Amino acid sequence: MIKNIVLDVGGVIFNDEKECLKGLEGRDIARILKLAYSGEFKGRLLGTQTLEGHLESLRGDPDFDILEFLINEENLPITYPVMPECLEYVRKLKADGYKLYLLTNITEGSHKYIDSVMDIDSLFDGGIYSYQDGVKKPNQEIYQLLIDRFGLKKEETIFFDDKEKNVKAAREFGIQAEVFKTPDDITRALERDAQASEKQ
Repeated sequence: MIKNIVLDVGGVIFNDEKECLKGLEGRDIARILKLAYSGEFKGRLLGTQTLEGHLESLRGDPDFDILEFLINEENLPITYPVMPECLEYVRKLKADGYKLYLLTNITEGSHKYIDSVMDIDSLFDGGIYSYQDGVKKPNQEIYQLLIDRFGLKKEETIFFDDKEKNVKAAREFGIQAEVFKTPDDITRALERDAQASEKQ
């Protein structure tokens, strides 16, 4: 029976679709997003690159104004806004007695920001953050770290992520996992688990 619910952050509780860029004319948005969130950004996710170094690597790009806006952590409330309905649902899961954990590829600045929005320690029982441990999804090591650090049983744990590759890796590791699109995905998974438990 499921006792532990593990959640990603981006695409699950916070919106990472960058809707703030909609309506920009004459700009190659796909190129800008790729530049902003690849290369040196991956170093920030692993804790090996600073915000300043990331920005410096992009300086001189014709779209630097937008890149700087996206990367500047002061703009996270705009570029990475909370999804209120999802956050309320997570609070309901906590009230229902589930143990909640975060498993996320995240920078130090984003970690501080999400903590200011939802007070991580009061809502979650623990978390694995890529920049702190130098490993990120879908590397199998991060799932092992989750299980070991918090003493979780695989059969009592389910993971939700908006990216199929991370869900697939978790399943290969032996954790139940589902792609997250809306809170209904969590509800359905928990209902299936409850029905299966009743039949045992």
